[in-house]
Amino acid sequence: MKIAVIGDPDTALGFKLAGAHEVYSFGSTPLEVQMANNKLKELVEREDVGIVLITETLAQRVELPEVEFPIILQIPDKSGSRFGEAQLQEIVRRAIGVEIKR
Repeated sequence: MKIAVIGDPDTALGFKLAGAHEVYSFGSTPLEVQMANNKLKELVEREDVGIVLITETLAQRVELPEVEFPIILQIPDKSGSRFGEAQLQEIVRRAIGVEIKR
């Protein structure tokens, strides 16, 4: 299964360098947000994609489909997390069963 990342250019570059399978970069213009929305729909329909990581900022601007598979996880971008550290740790613990400690 592949991991796909959808995010701003800086976050996308980081995941490309980290070796993510597929990385898609979008800005914040209305056209780019619509393109990100279309890409998310495409990724959800593919059978080879198991996890979609999307930045929280972009996730607020697109239509997140309610699907069980692939797993869609919101991740912080360079501006930080809107959830806060404790809540983000709990999300990770529930999603993958790993507790993150400082």
